[in-house]
Amino acid sequence: MKFARIFVLAIAVAAGIIAFRMVMLSGGSPEPQVVQEPVAEQKTQVLVAKNDINLGGKLSQADLTWANWPADSIPFGSVTRNDSPTAEEEYAGRIARAPIFAGEPIRPERLINTDKGFMAAILPKGKRAIAVSVEAETSAGGFILPGDKVDLILTRKSDSGALSETILENIRVLAIDETTAGEQDQKNLSPRRTATLELTLPQSEIVAQSQQIGTISLALRSAQDSADDATDDNSRRRGVSYVKYGVTSQAGAQ
Repeated sequence: MKFARIFVLAIAVAAGIIAFRMVMLSGGSPEPQVVQEPVAEQKTQVLVAKNDINLGGKLSQADLTWANWPADSIPFGSVTRNDSPTAEEEYAGRIARAPIFAGEPIRPERLINTDKGFMAAILPKGKRAIAVSVEAETSAGGFILPGDKVDLILTRKSDSGALSETILENIRVLAIDETTAGEQDQKNLSPRRTATLELTLPQSEIVAQSQQIGTISLALRSAQDSADDATDDNSRRRGVSYVKYGVTSQAGAQ
């Protein structure tokens, strides 16, 4: 009997010890966890426009500033302070070939580095800019904008009536009804009711002759017909007939 009591007592003591150890283990302080701090995002200073810059506007240092930009998302072609620390001074005085909005990164390919006027700077080699007098009602009701392509129609009045003919086609409009922003200080004549066109030298001669003998109207071309190499199957590129020393001649469009 004594042996059985001792055996039961031993089991009870062992169970108590096990329970005590389980309580101690469950109530103990948890092991410390290592928390990694987030890695700070790397940023690079990018040259941006501080103010809106109009087409043809001349940049000044007041128009430029540095802005922090995520290093992994810098737009291609942007100017960074690491590569060009003196970019504010370097790009001051250049002309914008397209509008630049405040906060937009400065890209050198959108600037013109020249001491010429804006119009002379954007003209391709071999091209001329000539102003054509047009009335509002002969310019597609005012819907023609710089960059559009037009056909030039010459209307001449005679004793037998009026004659209209297309003298040039697919001509780019450089400016209309306003002075370009980059040449405000250079122009003295008001450009109202004029369209500045991009022409070759022979085309410029045709337009100059046409303005002396009649009225020029602008016919707006559709966007699909305005490619540089766009042609029409029944297109007309007639010359301008004029009389010199009693002999009728014709200047052909080239």
